[in-house]
Amino acid sequence: MRTTRDTKGMFADELEDMMHHMPLSKVRVADLCLRCGVERRVFYYHFKDKYDLVAWMFERDHASAADGHAPYSEELYAEAHRRLWERRDFYLRAFAEDSQNSIWRYLLQFSVAANEEALKRHLGVRVLSRRYAFEARHFAYGNVGCVVEWLGGMIEATPEQLAAEMFSCMPKTLRDAYAARSA
Repeated sequence: MRTTRDTKGMFADELEDMMHHMPLSKVRVADLCLRCGVERRVFYYHFKDKYDLVAWMFERDHASAADGHAPYSEELYAEAHRRLWERRDFYLRAFAEDSQNSIWRYLLQFSVAANEEALKRHLGVRVLSRRYAFEARHFAYGNVGCVVEWLGGMIEATPEQLAAEMFSCMPKTLRDAYAARSA
């Protein structure tokens, strides 16, 4: 009997293989399940849709990068970027999809939420002021946009250089919030 991690990994491996031959927009959950030899309900037990699967793959890659690194540190960003670069072709194909549930939108939500959570903890508030909420969004949009451009070859940098540049552009309050969280 497969574990949840094995089942999710099976779907992830098969999706990545399918995306070597077709864009994400053409991947059908029914075909993915057929290739995995499972019923569609098994897929929907684990994921809302194919974009949720891609988001899980990103989270898995990000979590594996976190091993041995302080949370929200420049070193963690560098390791996460190394892992993204190793799977660059897959992520470029995933980012090419621009539907309502795209991975691009998911990463924006993920990044905004992480920034907001760090700021709330650091500032000791339950609700951010308009200024800090904007700061969280602004930095998230810049980060995700730069990562996508970097993967696409529009920004030339090593993973370490990209992480350093992102941290150097981070607003002071957000940098302090992440530093406090890492301590």
